[in-house]
Amino acid sequence: MLCPCGSTLLFNTCCQLFITQKQSPSTPEQLMRSRFSAYATKAGQYIFDTYGAMPQLEQSVNDIQTWADECLWLALVIHKSTESTVEFSAYYIVDNTLYELREKSNFTLEKGQWRYIDGDITAHNELTFNNGTSTIKRNDICPCNKFPTAWSAKKGKKFKNCCAR
Repeated sequence: MLCPCGSTLLFNTCCQLFITQKQSPSTPEQLMRSRFSAYATKAGQYIFDTYGAMPQLEQSVNDIQTWADECLWLALVIHKSTESTVEFSAYYIVDNTLYELREKSNFTLEKGQWRYIDGDITAHNELTFNNGTSTIKRNDICPCNKFPTAWSAKKGKKFKNCCAR
């Protein structure tokens, strides 16, 4: 399986190494990609563990896990990455509606490890789909086909036979 983060690598040679703590991300972008992959693979504990110490006090593993479970994470697009920030769009489906979350995330090094501190959401939109609405119908072509980085894409398959399963 290709890595959900949008790289061309296999999951087990990319973000899975971070999620299973066999390696640590060496850049904020690697951490961002691994956090997206953790949402996509429903690894709530990893997401919690990669928050900074202060923001972690405002989180719970259960809330993170619930959010990850409620959504089908389709694709991650990195727009800009610097020494301590990553601007990205994450595309996901919840309740048969396609969304884009665009955020500029801030990261810091804590005890030699990159950690997510906070983010400025610049857009959170319902996206219009094949049928002219934001609701995906069972017989629409699956939205995972729309994203070049989609890791679950089954080209041309209907939503009911692809990501709706």
